[in-house]
Amino acid sequence: MCMAERIKERRVHKGLTQEELGKRIGLQKSAIAKYENGRVENIKRCVIEHMAEVLECSPCYLMGWADDVDGTATKGQVLRILKYYDSLNSVGKREATKRVEELSDLPQYSKKSP
Repeated sequence: MCMAERIKERRVHKGLTQEELGKRIGLQKSAIAKYENGRVENIKRCVIEHMAEVLECSPCYLMGWADDVDGTATKGQVLRILKYYDSLNSVGKREATKRVEELSDLPQYSKKSP
């Protein structure tokens, strides 16, 4: 999904019109329409940051650098982990899975609220 599609997807998800999003970030509705249609590709960094804040996602997600809305997992990171996992035998894969499960249960490594 390209940046234009991600902007529109998040705006619709948040229940905002183009005009409402524009007002919240200090732009005209026409600017938002151009962003969503892909007619403007070089959006200022400060605009992307403010838009991400309003749309409750990371700037990395909007720009397509991360697959998760919060921007935590990039495609490169996921592919690297899969490469290591695929290089393991069945015993190693079981151990790796157990260790990831253990890490996810530890508050200092988990996104879960205590």
